[in-house]
Amino acid sequence: MKKKNKQARTLYYYGFGIFLFMLLILLTVAGCRQDYSPKPDGYLRIDPHPKAYKLIDKTGFPLSFEISQSAQGIIDNSVASAWINIIYPRYKTTVYCTYIPIDKKNKTCIFAESKELVYRHGIKAEKIQAQLYENAERHLYATLYSLTGNTATPLQFTVTDSISYLFRGALYFDTPVKRDSVAPVIEYVTQDIMHLIETVQPQK
Repeated sequence: MKKKNKQARTLYYYGFGIFLFMLLILLTVAGCRQDYSPKPDGYLRIDPHPKAYKLIDKTGFPLSFEISQSAQGIIDNSVASAWINIIYPRYKTTVYCTYIPIDKKNKTCIFAESKELVYRHGIKAEKIQAQLYENAERHLYATLYSLTGNTATPLQFTVTDSISYLFRGALYFDTPVKRDSVAPVIEYVTQDIMHLIETVQPQK
């Protein structure tokens, strides 16, 4: 009789152990089925500065103009032509600008090449919108290009007096970004470029 009770208890504990083991497996499987979304390392901080501008009149650069106080204007001496980079450290983005002398003989060709540099992005751009600016009194003519879609540059511009120079620039981010996530930065820089166009003039 004692032997039968002992066997019964053994079977009971064995069965209870199997039950606990199966319950543990079920809980583990259920936990694994929960959705898991990896957290990003961080997001680009977008907190545009209040609008304030400073004059850029670098020695050796043919033009002067105003840029945002939050930006840096650095002449690129690594190239033969006159280049200046407008850097926004806070937003990790740069407007690469080039000054190109023109005359009656080459201006048509240079204008065409500059326009081609913009519209070659049409392969990936969903839309390229050109906004014209003109100040005949100052002999100032400009075009601001806004490119939407999966393009390397979302913003380009050209400004000229139609006689002696063409000044062009293109905005690039230091790292790949999603257009929607940096829309406030693009809008901020667009306003800066419009101010640059309105204040640009040859160095005296």
